[in-house]
Amino acid sequence: MRRILVPVTTLALLAGCGTSAPPAPAGPASGEQVVQFTVQGGKRVAGPDRVEIAPGRAVRLEVTSDTADELHVHGYDKEVGLTPGRPGSVSFTADVPGLFDVELHHSGAKLTQLRVGA
Repeated sequence: MRRILVPVTTLALLAGCGTSAPPAPAGPASGEQVVQFTVQGGKRVAGPDRVEIAPGRAVRLEVTSDTADELHVHGYDKEVGLTPGRPGSVSFTADVPGLFDVELHHSGAKLTQLRVGA
């Protein structure tokens, strides 16, 4: 009986030491505020007129446009080229309080305003 009990006990202990499944991939950074926009014909057709942001918060603006353009975040001097049909994004920490325009340079359209702070 002892010859059977020792291997069975050893197997049970080894089974308990196995590794668990790998962790799931991480999503967006914790606390990151993601705001999405859609542009058609040089004009915003989806997304908010104004975005309220708490100071110090991480922000990502994602824009999908049907034409080539350039997204510019005033006050933060962030720019990104937009390729038709492909999302473009700009990320930054909202550490400058105030009201800032976000524009499309080629069309001259104002996409939104960012209000950082109370």
